[in-house]
Amino acid sequence: RITGYSKDELLKMSISDLILEKSYKESLTHFKDLTKTGIAKTDMAFKDKSGNIRWWAIQAVKLSEKRFLGFAKDITERKEIEESLRLSRIELEMQNEELAVANLKGQQNQEKYSKLYDYAPSGYLSLSKDGDITELNFVTAEMLCKERPRLINNRFALFISEVTRPEFNLFLDKVFTSKIKQTCEVIIITKGNLPIYVNINGIIIQNNEFCLLTLVDITERKLAELALKISERKYRSMLNSSPDGILLINMKGIITEVSDIGLELIGTNSSLDLLGKHFFRFIPHKSKPILKEITDKTVNEGISQNIEMEINRKDGSLFLSEISSTLIQDSTSSPVSFMLTIRDISFRKQREKKLIHADRMASLGEMASGMAHEINQPLNTMSLIMDNMLFEAARNNDVRKDYLKKKSDKIFENITRIRNIIDHVRTFSQNHNDSILTSFDINLSINNATSMISEQFKHFAIKLDLQLEDNLPLIIGNTLQFEQVVVNMLLNAKDAVLEKKDSQSVPFDMLVGIKSFLDMHNLVIEISDNGTGISDEDIEHIMLPFYTTKDTGKGTGLGLSISYQILKEMNGTIEIRTEPPNGTTFKIIIIRTTPEELPRSSKYSSLNLGRAVPGNQDSEVK
Repeated sequence: RITGYSKDELLKMSISDLILEKSYKESLTHFKDLTKTGIAKTDMAFKDKSGNIRWWAIQAVKLSEKRFLGFAKDITERKEIEESLRLSRIELEMQNEELAVANLKGQQNQEKYSKLYDYAPSGYLSLSKDGDITELNFVTAEMLCKERPRLINNRFALFISEVTRPEFNLFLDKVFTSKIKQTCEVIIITKGNLPIYVNINGIIIQNNEFCLLTLVDITERKLAELALKISERKYRSMLNSSPDGILLINMKGIITEVSDIGLELIGTNSSLDLLGKHFFRFIPHKSKPILKEITDKTVNEGISQNIEMEINRKDGSLFLSEISSTLIQDSTSSPVSFMLTIRDISFRKQREKKLIHADRMASLGEMASGMAHEINQPLNTMSLIMDNMLFEAARNNDVRKDYLKKKSDKIFENITRIRNIIDHVRTFSQNHNDSILTSFDINLSINNATSMISEQFKHFAIKLDLQLEDNLPLIIGNTLQFEQVVVNMLLNAKDAVLEKKDSQSVPFDMLVGIKSFLDMHNLVIEISDNGTGISDEDIEHIMLPFYTTKDTGKGTGLGLSISYQILKEMNGTIEIRTEPPNGTTFKIIIIRTTPEELPRSSKYSSLNLGRAVPGNQDSEVK
């Protein structure tokens, strides 16, 4: 309002666009004082949008190296009154020199001078060299909470707080020893000990015997400054009390604020290494699409939570972070900045990998007896073939060549089968922390997992029903970790049906089923059983680490929590449907972001009763 420009116009302008040319050098001096001392005060002439010259009372405080808070009050009316007073004072002085000629005329001008005083919006008073009040207007009398006649000849310094009285005394000395205007701020104590913050300008008058002071009440502004400082300290305290790093980034990607933990994460002790820098500088090339996804989601939804992304430290090293972003808006709901919360999860990821490996080894221990039977089967087949060959050789000295070749081929087939089982178990048991994500066939991974435990299911007379949909798209991930998920859930299903069998006297057909299919471009794997089901109390905690419903020694409580973590890294989720005591279904959903045609998996027919590996040798044994 005081410039005549709109908000949008002002936000594109510099302060120098408003300052008069003759005041430009003076403004630079005040700005240097602001950057050096942190505070600047002055009255300055400006041009409004219409070209009119206006006077502003300017006060600025330094918030940081690059941020300043300015207050501007239109004092044009006061300046005009001051100019009138100045002219009146000159006129009075001229008339005082001619008092002998026109004393009455001088008295009339004095009355005019007093009236101008009382109509002024600011406080005015004149002081003698001793600091006594010789004249004042109604505004000053109201500030001092006394009637005007009772204030005449009183020492003005007595109304000033002891805190600012030394500063006022120094100011008054400068007014009487200098010919230029002086300025200071004081606290006036009124009735009830209520403080009033006052800005005082002073200039010498009447042959250097008196000074004229103007008083402007700035209490509201000072309280606003104090509230701002308290808010800034509170905000900074909250920023630094967070255990995670916090960065404020404007809509152009420039870092404007950073917490102490944020500095520590980036590997620096100085905020100058981050403030004013583009956040992209600390993001490796492969993480930039993830950051764009975070900012887009934040702008559209207001928040984005727990997205994993690598970040560069100042020394060039990388650390894995978990980022949450919140959109900050102004009073008009326009976005102004992002608040990023950054958490270093490098240690957590290492711990999770160790837990995954520990769970894998626990699963291997549970599968050991089944794998022994899986290997014994081809060994028995080879033993029978060798017995058959020796028997034939003893019965007939002339053994046919084609007979030997056929039997030898069967031996080598079973040797290959044993080697494949051992290789797969060895690979499954290794720690794959540095493995590279690749596309893989989900049906093949399911079949590999079932091949390691199918013999256990046969041994306990559990029917394993596989219904795998043909031509499923390949997915990106770690195939061995996905096999671990399938193995964990199949072992849980096995325990559930065996528990139900032991708890009832009537026999029932134990059944575990696996389905894979495509649903709305997402891959779905359902692992179901007709076991005991999961109680309402347990289902709330079943995904937590080390939580188990099994008897002591029968489970680590890590299987489902680790499975959840593996699937989360593959952009997947787990849904649980349970109906105690009729069974449970675990539904794995691998979310695919695009529906375009991808390479398809190989064709597998539905397999039952553990026939998970093509070329099962049971018929040959028989």
